[in-house]
Amino acid sequence: MTYGSLDGTREVVLTFDDGPDASTTPEVIDVLNEHDIEGIFFVVGKRLASSRGQEIIERAYNDGHVIANHTYSHPKLTKLGNQEIKDELRKTQDLIGDFASEPLLFRPPYGATNARVDKLIQEEGYLKVMWNVDTLDWDKRSKAWVQHGMDQISNREDSLVLMHDIHPTTAEHVNELITRIKSLGENVSFVSYA
Repeated sequence: MTYGSLDGTREVVLTFDDGPDASTTPEVIDVLNEHDIEGIFFVVGKRLASSRGQEIIERAYNDGHVIANHTYSHPKLTKLGNQEIKDELRKTQDLIGDFASEPLLFRPPYGATNARVDKLIQEEGYLKVMWNVDTLDWDKRSKAWVQHGMDQISNREDSLVLMHDIHPTTAEHVNELITRIKSLGENVSFVSYA
């Protein structure tokens, strides 16, 4: 994945892992839509198995957000065999169906990867997307994650921000994060990917 600007614009990509969640993901989508920002949702296949999960990703897709693969059961891929990894990818991709990103984007759970896993991901046709800003929203179950994220974002030109749309505190405070990012100046541009 390539991002970054040659014209001095600070580019920010907002990504959300582990969803969809019936109560929190729609709130996150609402906030992104209010700010006219496209997010990338790295979805877990088990959460798509219900009709509600499918409705949520369909809505996200129709609203212009990117739907990407985050495995079926959220395992550490480095601990799985090659066929198990392929099954994790394919089961989720089948559930994503027509809502899939182009190119196919993938983020390994926990960021756990190695040369073998990277090779398999590439052979399956995916572009691996990591992050350079970890808000730790999964650990900081209060709005403290917003400041933690801003400390990182304000010290870099371009940011690929990791959040999790399954946590109520993320849904409650993502608006504050976006507002604070926007306050960094007119040269901030929110992008989904290029």
